[in-house]
Amino acid sequence: MLQPGLSARRGDIEGMRAIAVALVVVYHTGAGWLSGGFIGVDVFFVISGYLITKLLIDEADHFGSISLRNFWARRMRRLLPMSLVVVLATVVFGAFMLEPGRLRELTTVALGAIGFSTNFVLYYTSSEYLLGVTPPSPLQHYWSLAVEEQFYLLWPIVVVGVLKLGRKQWKVWLLVVVVVSFVASLITSIVLTPVNPGGGYYLPQARFWEILLGAGLAIVGLRVQRVDERVRAAGGWLGLGAIVGSAVVFDNSTTFPGSAALIPVVGAALVLMAGGTNGGPHTVLSARPLQRVGAWSYSLYLWHWPIFVLAEAKFGTPTFAGWVLLIMLSIGLSALTYARIENPIRVHGWLALRSNRSIVVGLTSVVAVFAVTSALFVYAPTIDAKAQRFVVPEGFEEPVEELVDESLAVVVPEPKDVDVLLLGDSTMAALRWFEEGRKSLAGFDYTLDVESCRKISLKSCEGREDRVPLSATESLRAYAQPVDIVVLMAGYHSYTAQFDDEIRDLADAAKYRGAKLVVLTLKESLKFPAPGSRGARSVYTDFNKILNDVIREDGYTTVTLANWNLFSFTSPDWFERDGIHLTVEGTIALGWYLSRIVAEAVDNPCPDDGSYPCITPKIADNKIDWLGRYDVEDTNIHCYEDGTRRTRTCTKNRRI
Repeated sequence: MLQPGLSARRGDIEGMRAIAVALVVVYHTGAGWLSGGFIGVDVFFVISGYLITKLLIDEADHFGSISLRNFWARRMRRLLPMSLVVVLATVVFGAFMLEPGRLRELTTVALGAIGFSTNFVLYYTSSEYLLGVTPPSPLQHYWSLAVEEQFYLLWPIVVVGVLKLGRKQWKVWLLVVVVVSFVASLITSIVLTPVNPGGGYYLPQARFWEILLGAGLAIVGLRVQRVDERVRAAGGWLGLGAIVGSAVVFDNSTTFPGSAALIPVVGAALVLMAGGTNGGPHTVLSARPLQRVGAWSYSLYLWHWPIFVLAEAKFGTPTFAGWVLLIMLSIGLSALTYARIENPIRVHGWLALRSNRSIVVGLTSVVAVFAVTSALFVYAPTIDAKAQRFVVPEGFEEPVEELVDESLAVVVPEPKDVDVLLLGDSTMAALRWFEEGRKSLAGFDYTLDVESCRKISLKSCEGREDRVPLSATESLRAYAQPVDIVVLMAGYHSYTAQFDDEIRDLADAAKYRGAKLVVLTLKESLKFPAPGSRGARSVYTDFNKILNDVIREDGYTTVTLANWNLFSFTSPDWFERDGIHLTVEGTIALGWYLSRIVAEAVDNPCPDDGSYPCITPKIADNKIDWLGRYDVEDTNIHCYEDGTRRTRTCTKNRRI
């Protein structure tokens, strides 16, 4: 986030910082009334572009040139000290406070933070910051700092180049560069975000337009001052309203950034344009409490998120009083480190006297923290390997061979024709991704509708096949063919607080179609721990409890549960290392399980052996050679269907 600088002594800007960081902090507590508080980061982007560009222009106007070495030395003194301190503290405390099995993930993101590339690390490893399902990294918020640092690396070079080539008209040419780059980046954001939300959120080419708007404002600064003061004051209030309104109205379902980000971003620009006008928003923004919080905003932004994440991992989801305590702790720590580390180093005379000193000390500090983090990164697999993989399911007992009384005569009926719609996310998608994944499906006609990152009824997210699918409920409603049974294997990307409503939506849609609904329980992998459980309970344990409660309490008589979690408990080799996605062996076992479950639901004989009535064992026989039984080759090659055109690509598993 942005650091105070010599050109940043405007009270309105300090107040904007305070509001921006407050929006982000409150949003991260999960406050429903501020569901769009994430836009505080976008306000910071605009301020950054404005102040950094103004610094460069002022230097060029005063000296006739720009020293890149001095610029980057100032950036190092302002950004690196707190950034490295928080990374190091988070890694050390995270090793003791995070759930077992998460140290490698933490150190991976930490190395990205040290290397100013957290946004790329997160984009290429996960988009879970946007999903809110799995526990986020305590350093995930460094993505925005990485975007700014990448801009700081490129932008001064561009300005210096234009200054040398543009001569007397260099500011005009610089404005042209800003306008063209702004339009290109904005279009990228608008086009990319709906089809690739992770890319739109994390990648710099989809974010730079926000910083460039502030940069453009700095270039035309004198012309802005000529606008009638009353107009600028009114615009400032309108802009402040746009910022606050976005924070209240936007939520996780908002396609963001894209065109939606124009509202808070333009709002921030309007507040900057208003400046110190009579009757403008600076009268509020210059209040002493906001000035104080604004000065601490960089430290507060860096500290609050790891404090929140580590506390929740160790002690569970905080109460209201707990959140207040954590916020006060974050503010107190921010004030302390601002006074003792951030500000003293920023204005340190010995370091500031020669830029080489700042650069050498900065790079040495980076190398030192990088070395410590790298050591933990290398050792992390040894520590993480000690983590359990699965929770012992409720009702688990060692399987006992069941004796069948063969003296009872049973009339085996002719199998009924059954049309089944298989709806799933990436856990069921292995049936499609493995070339021979459907070999064990038998006994019914089916349509396989499986998509990575699918939610049950809420808006889905972008999965590994580079598209945002319909939710399971939307797919069912759009399905035009007759259907007797709908089988659902999804929900891993849902939110605990809304999971019950999602199940009801799908059950109602199935009931409307006159179809039975079979829902597979979620695999309770400890790679996805519940907050405060210290890795002893899966978050999906809560999901399964909700699933049971909804179906039992609401009397959905046409809905049945298939306990996939219990059935697969003794077969860890069926799963990839995250404990929920399937290997090819697990995929064949799933197909056999689904075939049995469907046969039970319609009172058909078992399709694999003709037995009747068809009874699916509660727990799988782990002595069965599933690949040998169905003559399937063991492989890790997945055949994906990429993008909306579904281009077929066969490669190794992309995410595991």
